[in-house]
Amino acid sequence: MTRPSDRLPRAWLAVVCAAWLLACFGGGAAPTAASPPPVSDEEAARFAVRAEQFYAMLAGVSLPALMTFENPKLRGYFSSASAYADYYSALATLARQNTLRDGQARSVRIREFHFDGPEQAVVDVVLTGKHERELRFWDIDLDRRDIWRRIDGVWVIVPEKL
Repeated sequence: MTRPSDRLPRAWLAVVCAAWLLACFGGGAAPTAASPPPVSDEEAARFAVRAEQFYAMLAGVSLPALMTFENPKLRGYFSSASAYADYYSALATLARQNTLRDGQARSVRIREFHFDGPEQAVVDVVLTGKHERELRFWDIDLDRRDIWRRIDGVWVIVPEKL
């Protein structure tokens, strides 16, 4: 059986630990002023329309096909031919490795996007298609994260190097 005097040191230790934690961590986060959005609502809307137009062109076409690669409209979303080639190569590889039937995404949708600053946006995209084996009748979702930058007032995709 413990005596009341034996419990006192434990209670005291708990109070001291709580006081120490409160002193170290300040008892919570300090309120911060809301930072202004990195881009105006008008610029965000323009970006959203441009991004939607690009990703809509990827739906229903064979991603690894030369005909798709040579689409001049797709190239207009990149700052250079080499940037487009890098992006397209990664996209075609993603479609092949994940066994999309006919290399085709039936739908491409933007899951979300956010701005990392006034000149950069990050877009999370989902490409959905059928599996190449017909017995695997379920859809496959392929997730991508693309970086867009505003260069000379135009939003373009900046691909990662392979």
